Amino acid sequence: MNVVRSTLLYDGECSFCACWVEWLKAITKDQVEYLPFQSSRERFPQILIEDCERSIHWVDPKENVFKGAEAIFRILACVPGRTWPLWMYENTPGFALVAERVYQMASKNRKFLRFIC
Repeated sequence: MNVVRSTLLYDGECSFCACWVEWLKAITKDQVEYLPFQSSRERFPQILIEDCERSIHWVDPKENVFKGAEAIFRILACVPGRTWPLWMYENTPGFALVAERVYQMASKNRKFLRFIC
């Protein structure tokens, strides 16, 4: 039986991104597939390269696509006991806005932030 997993598309050429992907892999085990967007064109032609250059994209088993901070929270929600960040994102006024702004700031500065990870 083939198990359909969700897939995270990330910048495989970015050391900051790769570091965070390793952290996520350790948490999610085999529940999420991790794929550099540079090698994802055949499977996900609907997701534009330009969009992938700006943020990660998470494709759930039903092929719904989420990006940025929301994608991170949805990935974490795949793990028992780690659903609270997504709950906060969806239910706490202002949380999603702040989370996305922080994500955008980190994304724009990831070449400098690679030393943090």
